[in-house]
Amino acid sequence: MPPTPEIVPFAAQHLDPAATLLARRQERLRKVRPELPAGFTNPASSRPLLEKLLATEGAHGTAALIGGEVGAFLIGYPRPEPIWGRAAWSPTEGQGYEAALGPELMRDLYAAWSSHFVERGFFRQYVHAPADDPSLLDAWFTTGFGKMQAHAVRDLDLTPPTDTPFAVRRATPDDLDRIEPLMALISTALVKPPAYAITLPERYAAYRDDYTGELNDPDGRYWLAEEEGRVVGLVGFSAAEPGPMVPDGAWELGDAKTAPRARGRGVARALLAAGFAEARAAGAQHCITDWRTAALPTHRSWIALGFRPTHFRLHRHIDERIAWAGGS
Repeated sequence: MPPTPEIVPFAAQHLDPAATLLARRQERLRKVRPELPAGFTNPASSRPLLEKLLATEGAHGTAALIGGEVGAFLIGYPRPEPIWGRAAWSPTEGQGYEAALGPELMRDLYAAWSSHFVERGFFRQYVHAPADDPSLLDAWFTTGFGKMQAHAVRDLDLTPPTDTPFAVRRATPDDLDRIEPLMALISTALVKPPAYAITLPERYAAYRDDYTGELNDPDGRYWLAEEEGRVVGLVGFSAAEPGPMVPDGAWELGDAKTAPRARGRGVARALLAAGFAEARAAGAQHCITDWRTAALPTHRSWIALGFRPTHFRLHRHIDERIAWAGGS
């Protein structure tokens, strides 16, 4: 049997060993994902991630000690929002374990970590796990979590379709009225089964203001496809925030929409190819994006377009009645 861990609150003295665990994880992941940044294989580069996480308001962590040494850790923070409710989150840098001990320790850590948040009314809980660590994913699945969001990457070598009836060009502020019919497409698609992901009514009213800002942003990188005077597709890119799961200098695809009547005709591929060419010219080599895994057309489209998941957001919703139905 594996050694019995001592589960303790994460404290300052655990920062250095936890940073080492993160650095070792990065080394393991880069063997199958060489595009991931090498800088985070250095514990000195990983430690600031943990310090920033611990500085988040309400942050709480647990550490598993084996023979007095940190064998695993789990850190997260509360995030109450209209959509997520009272939720607790742990990002990819919020967990790590010693490979020789295995990820089963994460289950012990979660028991203590989750209790801290459940006692404070945070019944929705989200953790992130690398796609290339199936044993860790299995540990989370066995503990009641399921996949919710895929975060993925691909290179920028994409050939556009040929002989298409639509034209692709950069979007400008003058296109605001023409793209308005596409603005809510993601929200209206996600609410359908089996995704059942809601968008509150007030968000629909804000879309036009959002796009006004995006199209007037000098750093904005929006492309559109038009056919017979109508916009049939739109994509938006930005510089990706650096992180362990983000290739150095990557661009992020943060917005992508195709009009229902134009789907299946290569619109998304043509728009991506145009954006990727611009990204390559700017020195980038990769693009990242994310999507709900339960959104069937979306998931299948991005996989078909060559995006490969690097990590997943996992979700568990604990029955709120545990607050009063847990026995004496």
